[in-house]
Amino acid sequence: MKLKVSAAALAVAASLALTAPASAQTTFKFLNGGTVTAFGFYVGPYNGLMGDPPTPVVLNCVDFFHDVVNNEVWTANLTNLGTGIGVGSVTRNSSLQLYQEAAWLTTQYPTNPTTTAQRQTVADIQATMWDLFPIPSGYSAPPTPTSSYWLGQAQANYGSIDYSNFWVVTAVNKDDPASAQEFIMRTTTTPEPSTIVLLLTGLGLVGLVAWRRRERAAALQPADALA
Repeated sequence: MKLKVSAAALAVAASLALTAPASAQTTFKFLNGGTVTAFGFYVGPYNGLMGDPPTPVVLNCVDFFHDVVNNEVWTANLTNLGTGIGVGSVTRNSSLQLYQEAAWLTTQYPTNPTTTAQRQTVADIQATMWDLFPIPSGYSAPPTPTSSYWLGQAQANYGSIDYSNFWVVTAVNKDDPASAQEFIMRTTTTPEPSTIVLLLTGLGLVGLVAWRRRERAAALQPADALA
């Protein structure tokens, strides 16, 4: 006989999902800072690995005030910029618009920058992203771009794209001064949110409980009733 899950059981599982964190959580490994340097820093885009098995990802730094080194591994929360849920609680900054402006800027990098002008564009875009966010108390200001051009472009155009595949990558120990930098990442596939995992887990538990109750009820029935 097929196991039937009641509407009440579905409601319980759904309520469990609604109480789950808004962000997925996974591990990252930083590989390198790319090939473009400016202001004495690598200015990206950076290269890394996400999850296990590891998936290559491009990381764009939005955080000048923390550090990361090659081959560093850390655990991070992923906050989706399409929904904005978790921005301000899981992330280091509270402005969804600023994160979306930074995400828009990541789409403007020249491909395979080789000329001096292209590399300067990369540097100016990265500096603009760094400058978007407030300077924490006790930290020095990040480098400034050569002009305000990219800031104006970001403010004018950030609302023109879909952010469902853009994620903020924030170290789970973000309040530790030694924690990894914060990044923006664009994916072609959606990382599995913890809410979906919890929903499926809840449904599985509800099904298991229902099955055990049915088995117990069958065991308590008289033998002639089972014939």
